[in-house]
Amino acid sequence: MTSEAAPPGLLRGPLDALKGIGPARARDLASSGVETPLDLLLHLPFRYEDRSRLARIADLAPGSPAATVGGTVLSARLVRTRRPGFTIFEAVLDDGTASARLVFFNQPWLARWMTPGTRLFVFGAPGETGRGRRGVVLENPAVEADVDDPDSSLSVGRVVPIYRKLRGLQPRLRRRLVAGLLDAADRELPERLPAALRAAHGLPTLADSLREAHFPGSAGGDPDPEAFVERRSPHLSRLVLEELLELQVGLLLRRRQRRHVPGPLLAATPEIRRRLASLLPFALTPAQRRAIRQIGADLRSGRPMSRFLHGDVGTGKTIVAVLTALLSASCGWQTAFLAPTEVLAEQHAASVFRLLRGTEFTPALLTARVRGRPRRALLAALAAGEVQIVVGTHALLTDPGAFRRLGLVVVDEQHRFGVAQRAVLGTREGPGGERPHVLVMSATPIPRSLALALYGDMDVSTLDERPPGRSPVATRVLPEAARREVLAEVDAEVARGGQAYVVVPLVEESESVEARAAERHAEDLRRALPGRRVAVVHGRLSGEEREAAMSAFAGGSVDVLVATTVIEVGVDVPNASFLVVENAERFGLAQLHQLRGRVGRGSRPSRCVFLAGEAATAEALDRLDVLVRTDDGFVVAEEDLKRRGPGDFLGTRQSGVPFLRVANVVLDVGWLRVARDVAAGLVDSGREGPFAEPLFLRRTASDG
Repeated sequence: MTSEAAPPGLLRGPLDALKGIGPARARDLASSGVETPLDLLLHLPFRYEDRSRLARIADLAPGSPAATVGGTVLSARLVRTRRPGFTIFEAVLDDGTASARLVFFNQPWLARWMTPGTRLFVFGAPGETGRGRRGVVLENPAVEADVDDPDSSLSVGRVVPIYRKLRGLQPRLRRRLVAGLLDAADRELPERLPAALRAAHGLPTLADSLREAHFPGSAGGDPDPEAFVERRSPHLSRLVLEELLELQVGLLLRRRQRRHVPGPLLAATPEIRRRLASLLPFALTPAQRRAIRQIGADLRSGRPMSRFLHGDVGTGKTIVAVLTALLSASCGWQTAFLAPTEVLAEQHAASVFRLLRGTEFTPALLTARVRGRPRRALLAALAAGEVQIVVGTHALLTDPGAFRRLGLVVVDEQHRFGVAQRAVLGTREGPGGERPHVLVMSATPIPRSLALALYGDMDVSTLDERPPGRSPVATRVLPEAARREVLAEVDAEVARGGQAYVVVPLVEESESVEARAAERHAEDLRRALPGRRVAVVHGRLSGEEREAAMSAFAGGSVDVLVATTVIEVGVDVPNASFLVVENAERFGLAQLHQLRGRVGRGSRPSRCVFLAGEAATAEALDRLDVLVRTDDGFVVAEEDLKRRGPGDFLGTRQSGVPFLRVANVVLDVGWLRVARDVAAGLVDSGREGPFAEPLFLRRTASDG
């Protein structure tokens, strides 16, 4: 393998120390998250091409397997086309046995250097030549180095790595750089896995695993690229285990550090218990009582709680969090209740205000809409300890010092906040150096594999029981063409005294576009359902307008509510009994399950219809069918995670998800459990030192 000598310390040095990477290219790569040579080395190929078959052009025929041929360009030309912006570049390549026609679509820049006399390799599968033509044609083949270039050995006559594109880095240069970095890895990367662990699982060394991952067959043995793609290579397993071990050691160390930090002592006396019970509007489920006992034990420990509370739709996470906040207030401490959107913050605030009515506790709502004198007055009341529970959005993070005695932080839909954002309130110290208790919640049930990766430093409470009285929701997936029949069903349901939601998707990442789409759909429904009262709610409305629309719907003066996903969580209208989701294929399964949870909250039989658009694929329809087969949120979440991956499953790509370069928390769950057990042993015995400076999990500015 051709490579350049790499000086010591190269992997953690600046990118522009590499030959061929100047300052401008280094800046481009940094914008993609590649800030050091080590970052580049740990960006593994996503597939491979077997270019080991070197063939003569005379032996190629239409339909034969892809092959590599080398030769000299005899002629080259740009072909004029009638389609604006569409170009064809053709060249004839001759290797002495025959010639082949090379055809490139929309690659006019090739004409600048692929001129007669140029010697090169191309890789591709021969296609049909077309009427009246002779010889072989290769359409859009991969073009590699001059046949006399020594670096061609990295791209020709072997299994070649294919990487996801990085801005400013061409494949040939990238392979040459990686080859040099692999030489550096032999010297600079420590062998951290215990020998006994490697032997027990048959794992190779780190350097050999990286070498094999980039250039299969280079670490000895026959190249088998499919072993990496199918995740059965021991070299890949070695990299996966090491990355997950880094993650788990870091999470367990974070957990251990909390043992040495004091937390507010929040103990419920018999009197406090009686007062809290008197405020409850309904009886708690056994699962809720179990979660409250677990939380109570944390609050009495004298150490900061760090607990993750999740459960299926309608299992009552909010009331558990509010009771915890009331306990904090009863013990003389304040609570910050953080929600990701103003709509959800307003809904949580309404629940808190309702429960605290008639008590001596004062709640407040703080969002970006609270400005000027009211904001200053609220912050002053917080600083004076006059407000015990404040519900808000990111606005709470901008004034973390406003609290007099912050004892509890509740973070709802926590994956929508960045790691650094969540830490702002959680690290604020009280008058005695106490750090507040932290309770994070998710309305999306989190599969165990993802919980281990995301929340390995936290204790987990699961709500797996719905309160009595929740009726099942009959669910169907229908084509868009059935909309008229579905709206007739909606009309009949309203005539029987029910109410309906109609949810429209966000077509673009723009609240103004979202608002127009929702308003237009509401107008269409008013024409389709004459005499029915139709209202609309979306993110562009003011808080007062949204509250008015939601209150009208909850009070029964609106029959049909057209909404965006602002109603995804927290909305509780027991009389709502019909849900229609337009273009359902655009939503994730977990999100659709949350939307379905807006109906079936009362005694009325409830129905849900997911309308699939005309462009919905067979795969999309199969995915939607999962919701027809089950209403178990944990089953839905597991299926969604398998199909979409962790970042998209949580709604915002990589929001709060560990930056895993190699491992996949769905496909590698077995190795995740191994890593958890090994990490516990290392941390308990004080042998975690080699992982103090992580390799794989080095976070960059682009990770947030």
